[in-house]
Amino acid sequence: MVVTFRTTAPQTAVVGIGLSFALAVAMATLRSVNAEPIEQSAEVPGNVAFAVVFAVPALLALLGLRGRPALLVAAGVLDLGLAFVTLMSLVGLVFVVPGVLFFVAAGQMQGGWPARSIAAALVAVILGTAAFVALFARDDPICWATNSMTGETVRLDADRFVNGASISIDAPPGTNEAGCSSDSISTSEAVAAIALVATLLGVVRLLSKPPESRTGAAPAVG
Repeated sequence: MVVTFRTTAPQTAVVGIGLSFALAVAMATLRSVNAEPIEQSAEVPGNVAFAVVFAVPALLALLGLRGRPALLVAAGVLDLGLAFVTLMSLVGLVFVVPGVLFFVAAGQMQGGWPARSIAAALVAVILGTAAFVALFARDDPICWATNSMTGETVRLDADRFVNGASISIDAPPGTNEAGCSSDSISTSEAVAAIALVATLLGVVRLLSKPPESRTGAAPAVG
């Protein structure tokens, strides 16, 4: 049987996947570039996890290409969710585009909507949201100071300067600049988020897997 490209992989889905992957990398890159040097070195695992979590809609859409429109809907929901939580940055609004493309692609598909596939989509939205929340599960501020003689930036103990939502810091002796970030993605948060994404992909793939064909059954004798 010949399966057409439109049936299994609408072009709109392919475009949405490419755009969604590109946006995940771009957002993680911007997050790193806009950070202080000490934050960049401290948040390497965090930025990797950030990119992985933001790439979840694209990964879901990839799994949904072969007749699983429910997964494309889940990908669209998560992309719109990312657009909502990044509203403070106008760049985040571009996540609306792949989200809409995934919805359109789901409507173009001729695959069915079995209960297992719908359950997989619900699990994907729940675990995808949990992975994003895990990135910022607790406040992990980073404080730093720049040596006035050498220009070297060193990390300071944030507990000395951060009290709840209040941050109070002066440049310590021998430094000409000091500051604190309000939060960062710790290594433990990064590991938890990536673990949730891995669980999401494994569970979704298992739930949405079509029943095995019975073509290998022995022919009837008679």
